[in-house]
Amino acid sequence: MNLGIKRKNRLSEFTLREYGINGVLMAILFLFGLFLSWKLSTFAIFMYLLLWVASYFVIHATTCRNCVYHGKQCPVPFEGSCSHLTFDRGNNFGLFAGIGGLVAYFLRVCIPFVAIFESGSVLYFVLYTGVFLLFFYVLIYHTGCPNCINTKCPLNPDFSV
Repeated sequence: MNLGIKRKNRLSEFTLREYGINGVLMAILFLFGLFLSWKLSTFAIFMYLLLWVASYFVIHATTCRNCVYHGKQCPVPFEGSCSHLTFDRGNNFGLFAGIGGLVAYFLRVCIPFVAIFESGSVLYFVLYTGVFLLFFYVLIYHTGCPNCINTKCPLNPDFSV
């Protein structure tokens, strides 16, 4: 499953360039989500922050601990580079790891999307979804996957079934 991703490099650790671009996009996603949660309620802000923190434990336990970037600089802020602080290295990067990543990102965006649907704002929906998709587009096609050495990941250009 190549998804049209072209190989650029094989980085064992990612540089500030890759980390920084993804960090800026993730910061925008986080802050925009925080704003949307604030528009919903004070409780929504609390839940948003709690779910965002919980998402790191989910992604560290399922995805990052089984990745070759566990404890190393990876292209996503506070994920692979911090996973060694929460969980020991695993060795089973498979379907469960992918599902864990999906669950983690669902936790990060569920409250903002509830706020968007509650407000009925098409503009907020387009902007928030755009930032979310831009983050993954940059990660998958430019900074992360084309440079990744984790050949067990189905998003890696060198992955084979």
